[in-house]
Amino acid sequence: MESKRDRMVQAMTDKGLRITAQRRFIADLFSISTGFVLPRQVHTYISEYIPGVSFDTVYRNLRLLVQIDLIEQFDFPEGVRFKLRCGPEHHHHHFICLKCDRTYPLDFCPVDSGISAPEAFEIVSHKFEIHGICGECARK
Repeated sequence: MESKRDRMVQAMTDKGLRITAQRRFIADLFSISTGFVLPRQVHTYISEYIPGVSFDTVYRNLRLLVQIDLIEQFDFPEGVRFKLRCGPEHHHHHFICLKCDRTYPLDFCPVDSGISAPEAFEIVSHKFEIHGICGECARK
């Protein structure tokens, strides 16, 4: 059975990316992570194996993996976080618990459900996130 890491490396190859040591380590980290990963965590992890790797190199690789839909970027008040792309390969949005970081996919797109852009505004991309406290965390 193919591992998450192997699938991620294969997806990078399929998208035409050269598989560098940094990208292998990113695939390693995301394959074992169950939640959000901070850019500094990725940098720290890679630095254990490649001393001197720059934060800029790590961040550029993360942004590239977002662009090719292997990982997702989430914006929190305290900074950006990344997560292995969840679920099917269709466009979706999320409810995000601020206590446990669990994400719940939103099964429809607000843009497809009647939100319209201002006149002469061409939508190129969009993202919709709802931050709150999940039921499990609220009961604690």
